[in-house]
Amino acid sequence: MRKGKRFVWLLILVWAVAPLLMAAGQTSANERGLADEAGRKHQGAEQGVVLVSDGNPSATVVTTVYASVLEKKAATELVNYIKSISGVELPIVTNVGEATGTKIYIGGASPHIDLDAIRQGGDDPASFRLAAAADSIQLYGLSEQGTLYAAFELLEQLGVRWFMPGDIGTVIPSRKTITLPIQDTIQHPGFSARAMQATEAYQKPSGLPNGVNLNEGKIWVEYMRLNQKYYGNHGLPCTISAKDRPDLYLPNENGLPTTQLDVTKPDVLACVVQGSLNKLKQDPNLKDLRMGPNDGLVKVLQPHPDWDGNDLDATHDTLSLTDRYVKFYNLVLEQLELAGYPDVSISFYAYDTYYQPPVRWTPHPRLIPVIASITVDRFHALDNPLSWERGHLKEIIEGWRNLGVQPHIYQYLYNLADPGLPFSPVDQVSSELKYYKQNGITGIRAENLPSWGYQGPGLYLAAKMMWNPDLDVEDLLDDYYSKFYGPAAKSMREHFETLEQAFADADYFAGNIYDFPHILTDKVWKEMEKTLSKAEKEANKSNDPVYGKRVAMVRLAYHFGDQFLGMMESINRLDFVKAKEQFDRIYALRNEAVLHSPVILNPYGSFVFTDIFWKKMVTEGEQRVTGGNRVVAQMPDEWNAMLFPHENGDLLGLWKPGLGTKSWMKLKTYSETWSSQGLRYYKGHVWYRTEVKVDKKFDNGNPIRLWFSSIDETAKVWMNGQELPLVKKGSGLTSPWEFDATNAIRFGQSNLIVVDVGNRILDELGTGGITGPAMLWQAASD
Repeated sequence: MRKGKRFVWLLILVWAVAPLLMAAGQTSANERGLADEAGRKHQGAEQGVVLVSDGNPSATVVTTVYASVLEKKAATELVNYIKSISGVELPIVTNVGEATGTKIYIGGASPHIDLDAIRQGGDDPASFRLAAAADSIQLYGLSEQGTLYAAFELLEQLGVRWFMPGDIGTVIPSRKTITLPIQDTIQHPGFSARAMQATEAYQKPSGLPNGVNLNEGKIWVEYMRLNQKYYGNHGLPCTISAKDRPDLYLPNENGLPTTQLDVTKPDVLACVVQGSLNKLKQDPNLKDLRMGPNDGLVKVLQPHPDWDGNDLDATHDTLSLTDRYVKFYNLVLEQLELAGYPDVSISFYAYDTYYQPPVRWTPHPRLIPVIASITVDRFHALDNPLSWERGHLKEIIEGWRNLGVQPHIYQYLYNLADPGLPFSPVDQVSSELKYYKQNGITGIRAENLPSWGYQGPGLYLAAKMMWNPDLDVEDLLDDYYSKFYGPAAKSMREHFETLEQAFADADYFAGNIYDFPHILTDKVWKEMEKTLSKAEKEANKSNDPVYGKRVAMVRLAYHFGDQFLGMMESINRLDFVKAKEQFDRIYALRNEAVLHSPVILNPYGSFVFTDIFWKKMVTEGEQRVTGGNRVVAQMPDEWNAMLFPHENGDLLGLWKPGLGTKSWMKLKTYSETWSSQGLRYYKGHVWYRTEVKVDKKFDNGNPIRLWFSSIDETAKVWMNGQELPLVKKGSGLTSPWEFDATNAIRFGQSNLIVVDVGNRILDELGTGGITGPAMLWQAASD
């Protein structure tokens, strides 16, 4: 964070002081009060307020006998860190008469508290004032938390940094003399809500080894001045079940109740109002009710003329349900106001099919939409011209703002369903948080799965910009790399910037890591290896081993990515023996990574996403090419394909041999995603056709199966005009499919294979169709 401008004394004999360090967030230069008084008392203080002088204490921390828990913590943090910097422990007193040297007043102990001076720039309770005169420092805020943040600001000005959780992420300078510049700094947070989800406590997956510190991020979150205020939620406060009242739930195509309450029903409104009142009575301080539909697609079979707007959702090609929910929330607020709660707000996710601004109903001023772009590109920043999809977010924000509400943003700070390959959100964070602040966004809720190996700079930047979106990004990154990596700073910055530029320049954005081989190309990967190797040599020459340890975190994360990219290549070649060896090394690396503190790879991401998307593919693939089993033929990457919106293509005979395919398109399977081939939003069926020759040597009576490593979502298969029996039904991208081809094969000839893949649901990944390699394989003889 930028330390700001300092006003030096222009005339030592003039009784005035105009000191200021530019503050984060909204900062005001306050030239009144204590600083003026100090100027009259102490001339010649250009070098600042002395706290420690040549290894001797020159200050005393002053609190009150009734100091709060956070005020005591502010005092303790100052004393402990100043001792770490200088070896000197400053005394803490509650009687100012016992204080010697510079007096550091904490909170209520400050003799000249002027809260109005802080409130001139805003009344957020996290706001604070740091007033440093010649012989005293006052730290106080509009709340006890503000006072604690003032102490953190003082420590950061002394050079302390909390780049990551834990000792390895903390930078503490070494000095025998400590001075603080004369100043009168007032800071206000740039966003009223500043939350990083799953950072205080990491999600725990099954299979995690003992010894992982899941709570290591808790203190880091506090140092970053995140208040962890969460707005929006999945689920309505109504306990009526679908079993008891199926008529209150939206039906599916078969007339059965879904998991979503039908908010157009009066009984649902009454239930939600009562549930809200119960919450308000249980917690008299509750000011915001978080609610919304259950997570997952909300599908309405028929528009409701009294509730819905005439608006289609841009991505799902279905009715936008925002008007329906806005009307419902408006009614809830009206009922709560009649019940004596006129100041309560409702926050909800603007998400999925209720993402777009309403066109029929005007939202109540106390509605807080939390804009959550769940299906949108996460690789790029919204000002990147390659991301036409993410750029649409600007229109969404503007639309909500024009309706008179103050939206929040639900920011995704990680690549969706990514097990932990190299990815840094710096580019996205640096431009988007500034944009949000400039365009009326008042809160940020960031969903992330911290992987400190490669996400360190991005998460630190995000946290800092939540406090001060106007900070100088280049200055902050200069500070980060120079202090964190020391002699390896330049090489490490080049390493990260190579990675970030590769994603910024990539015209790819499917979720998970399916597009990564096109982004982390051999050229990019070699350049990253070059800079990382150089950084290792530079760091290891240092007398301080911490720099080598920090670079080693990135090396392990790089190695994990290298094994993953190699495994993906092996899978595409059907070399499942090698893929299994690489998969086993991935397992070993992720264990090492999560046992490190801070975690180099996120425990949840590296365990859950590795296992869900890759484990069955690799293990089943290896089983089918070992133990005497043989590959009969690999299916090609590129097939002839026809888009068919409906599921009755079989009635037209698209499976029949002899059809002309001159008009059919070419569609790749395992090397490119639907998104990268222009089918980002296509939902429906795709018919694939190809031919493979089967050698006569396999005509030995042993069964032959057609195995698809990955199909998104459903599949039917024909060979030579014969529908193949299903041996094993797969599941989306997570479980392979298998069909019995034994009786349909023509040995020594070309065999026609036709696949009808249905993909009806727009998921966050942007995938569809055949998404992995496929093969005919023959089981070994008994």
